[in-house]
Amino acid sequence: MILLLLVSIFLHQASSTPISFSFSSFNNDSCTFGSLICTGSVTPHNGYLSLTSDPLPGNSTSSSPSQPLNKVGRVLYNQPVLAWPATISTTFTIRILPYANSSGWADGLTFIFAPDTRPSPPYSYGSYLGLADKSFTGGNVSQLAVELDTYKNDFDIDGNHVGIDTTSTRESVAAVSLDNTGIFLKSGRFIKVQIDYDGWTEMLYVSIGYYGYPLQRVLENPIVISETVPSSVYVGFTAATGALSESHQVFDWSFTSIPLPIASLKNRKLVN
Repeated sequence: MILLLLVSIFLHQASSTPISFSFSSFNNDSCTFGSLICTGSVTPHNGYLSLTSDPLPGNSTSSSPSQPLNKVGRVLYNQPVLAWPATISTTFTIRILPYANSSGWADGLTFIFAPDTRPSPPYSYGSYLGLADKSFTGGNVSQLAVELDTYKNDFDIDGNHVGIDTTSTRESVAAVSLDNTGIFLKSGRFIKVQIDYDGWTEMLYVSIGYYGYPLQRVLENPIVISETVPSSVYVGFTAATGALSESHQVFDWSFTSIPLPIASLKNRKLVN
């Protein structure tokens, strides 16, 4: 009985401890000796992570190997974090660059809450953004992602938008164009993104802005995260290219998860 009580106290204290980490930059060893799990086409550089590789010097055509077509990259923090009950905040800086002589842009990147550390499905390139296999037709995949989409598919609102995905990138939970904000994801400029989840109100917020400028809140949407992902998840990034290419770079990243008392949440819902 005493042993069970001690174990219960330990687990309660562990689950009540805030989880926080920060990467001010990345280097060539980040994926080898660091706290990251890098799979697919991810390549670490001195100062940043390239999720789908970078343009190479010289002539690039649509058939050139220097353009990474149909590529998928995924980076995850190697320790699980608490998704619920919790209040979460994460910020990161990205840059999306074109390829020389490319006829367009594709496809974008996401911030993901994943149920495990497995790589992206092998056929999740293009519009699937490294989230789900192209053969996937629906169901519970226990993941949540905020997409920064740079290619307009038939089902997209445009080629410059932010969205929230759970079971499908083709049927986003919510999506909003950035055209009216003055922010162009494919500008080649450094872009700061902040994602907040309020565990009390069960609202997800996305703010974005060019680096050095105030962030603009561009999307807010209710998400019952306890019905979407496991309480323990792995967080990170995915990116993909399809028949066209672009470079997806991550320069810094910070993350915090603050546990909330389960009893208080239950009482709040009973009152509401």
